[in-house]
Amino acid sequence: MSYPTKKLGEVCEINMGQSPASSTYNNNQNGLPFYQGKKDYGEKYPTPRVWCSNPIKVVKTGDILISVRAPVGALNIAKEKSCIGRGLAGLRAKKELDQAFLFRYLQLMEKDIADLGTGSTFTAISKKHLENLKIPLPPIAEQKKIVARLEGLLGKIKEAKHLRAKAEETAQNLLPAELHRIFSQPIRQAQGKQHSNILENVRMSGKPASVKNYGEARWEEKELGEVMIVEAKKNTKPLPYVGMEDIESGTGKFIGSKEKRAVRSTTSHFTIDHVLYGKLRPYLNKFLVPNFEGHCTTEFLPLRPDTRFLTREWLAVWLRHDKTVDNIMATTTGSRMPRANMNLVKKFKIPLPPIAEQKKIVARMDSLSEKIKKLQEYQKSTASDFVSLEQSILSKSFQ
Repeated sequence: MSYPTKKLGEVCEINMGQSPASSTYNNNQNGLPFYQGKKDYGEKYPTPRVWCSNPIKVVKTGDILISVRAPVGALNIAKEKSCIGRGLAGLRAKKELDQAFLFRYLQLMEKDIADLGTGSTFTAISKKHLENLKIPLPPIAEQKKIVARLEGLLGKIKEAKHLRAKAEETAQNLLPAELHRIFSQPIRQAQGKQHSNILENVRMSGKPASVKNYGEARWEEKELGEVMIVEAKKNTKPLPYVGMEDIESGTGKFIGSKEKRAVRSTTSHFTIDHVLYGKLRPYLNKFLVPNFEGHCTTEFLPLRPDTRFLTREWLAVWLRHDKTVDNIMATTTGSRMPRANMNLVKKFKIPLPPIAEQKKIVARMDSLSEKIKKLQEYQKSTASDFVSLEQSILSKSFQ
């Protein structure tokens, strides 16, 4: 059924924010909390940065806050009595309008409200824009029924979002967990320093499906410098270039271009025999197993593994392990631009299973990475589905 409509200004108090004089701001919590806009009052910033000892515009707990400057239309609920600046407006429903009904209707109209914004320097809406906004007005009892139905349906969507977020977190943690299993087995002292490992097959849920024991094989350990050399040779020809920005942190994924680029500064040459390791800010965990010849910023070190002992892929797996990253960070010098001390890193012990086993484990890691990638892509696609479903439910509720 269709409901009669009224202008928002007729059924709602609209309190446009106004910034107080800067002299009234203080940081000792002596006064009302001051919020300027969505950046301050969003979920990411639940507390204000400053307090206002001489408030001009005040909202009460439960008032609806709407952003009247970019991002126009963003909504929140006042969690406490507060002072609001020019980026916000406070809305309080009058007798014939239910506050929760008003919030849900504004949620439905958020995009339309944003489209009302004007301005060349920044987008904003005026009090008049809000006053002229039309709102359907069923009887107050019917408003409450609509809100009750909405809360039930939207609550289920919220629960589904929560489950999806947990699934995303599980997917993100699968690879680090697998690396932890590989490199965190106890080192046995028998017959010298040996490294044993048990690798488990893991379903996407993270629970063991079956246990595949690579035997009681004891892995030899050697210092990294014994099985790898750094070959930072100056490049002299146009080749594909790799900068720090061309490698995705933690995954080793190349996101740059393979087009040839002329040499404009000192760069290091690399081939398909190397692993590139980013010594700058090691916590970024940037590495690459290149499948092309090229040149790179000197912040990358071309590492050539001794193929008698380890493959490039195994070296990359070891480099991406969280414990390796932490250990390398402990060698860095410089606070703003920390760089790894490779003389110390070369002394780190690296476990060396047989080459065939290295390849088997790397293949398993690659397969797991591919499954995680597909799962994350699916999860990402469902995010827009939730938004569409929410809007559909809101739209049907107010028709």
